[in-house]
Amino acid sequence: MLTLQKLPCGCQYKMLGCLFGEEDEDLGGSRGDQGAGNSRGNLKAPPAPRNKTRLSGLSNLGATCYLNSLLQTLHFTPEFRESLFQIGVEELGEHSEDERADNSQVRVIPVQLQILFARLLLLNQQSCGVDGLISSFGWTNNEELQQHDVQELNRILFAAIESSLVGTRGEHLIGRLYRGTFTQQIVCQSCGHVSEREEEFLDIPVALTGRAGLQQALREMFNETELLEGDNRYHCGLCDRLVDARRECRLRKLPPVLTFALLRFLYDFKRGERYKDTSQFKFPLELDMTPYGCCSHGNKTGEEGERGGGEKISYELYSVVIHGGSTHSGHYTAYIRDFDNLGSWTHPDEDPVQLPTDEKTGRVDYIEFDTPTELLVTLLRSLGGSVSVDKLCKVRMFSQSRLCIAV
Repeated sequence: MLTLQKLPCGCQYKMLGCLFGEEDEDLGGSRGDQGAGNSRGNLKAPPAPRNKTRLSGLSNLGATCYLNSLLQTLHFTPEFRESLFQIGVEELGEHSEDERADNSQVRVIPVQLQILFARLLLLNQQSCGVDGLISSFGWTNNEELQQHDVQELNRILFAAIESSLVGTRGEHLIGRLYRGTFTQQIVCQSCGHVSEREEEFLDIPVALTGRAGLQQALREMFNETELLEGDNRYHCGLCDRLVDARRECRLRKLPPVLTFALLRFLYDFKRGERYKDTSQFKFPLELDMTPYGCCSHGNKTGEEGERGGGEKISYELYSVVIHGGSTHSGHYTAYIRDFDNLGSWTHPDEDPVQLPTDEKTGRVDYIEFDTPTELLVTLLRSLGGSVSVDKLCKVRMFSQSRLCIAV
């Protein structure tokens, strides 16, 4: 699953409970990130602190890696996370940790998402449990130990969030960020009658077979015309007979956050079994959606002048959810761009550190400092006391390769 962010220019909670309808014979294993018991019996060891990235992961409750990958993608989507936090307790209901309390008026799923995201941001522990959120789904241990498709979960989770936020300031959260529209047009070749149907989407399914990359797939989906002829002719309502026709699919409106669902899991009707398409599929870091006939304001697509004055509609890749394995087993991982710099990204210190030296004298060139302010003052003095920020950063820190060491 690919998630891209646009660059500047009727379901119940329990619908998730019996979604997959599968059972598991072996329910072995433990839940969540419960610490190992210590020698004193009931007491548990404290959770491990965050590592040097300053980020917290999510505990795998058996086979919930697909859920965790999706949750981390949502957490690292600033617009989704901040919009969720803006919904107050007066709208969601007051949550109680006491299971005996009456929580019937609480919008459980968004409340548990808020709690989980807050823990990911604030708690100093290596991983956070997803037990509370899973309980709000109505899942049992069976569902926790079964791996499912992350794309299917994405759609159902969005539907559950939308349903639970009706009547709050966040009721349009999913639609505002993720919902787009496209039109299916069939043009009769005899009378010219146009039959048009508009549909909404939360993600765009993309077939991989026979396609080298995302741009080729989009061209075939939204730029090419399918001819309906021969045994596949279209019944025109005006002509009242089977006629040759032309079918087109056109994007009409794109959301700020665009998700592509790569269809790697297929079914072989000859063998009567599922299989996974593992062929290479390329996608760019930045995607221009303008060539695929989309109008950002929902107007009718057409020539360049009809597409909002030829405005470029570009998206930047920020999340890729990958499945490694077969149709029967495997593991989901997510590669996500940290837009808000929530983590601390440095090179690992397992490799020996090489101090830069002056080529002429062989002297190690470094600055010792106790605080960032002391470093700044030292650099300003060496440059005469007055310098532009650009020069301070580029000339002194990059071109001269000075090493700054906090002592």
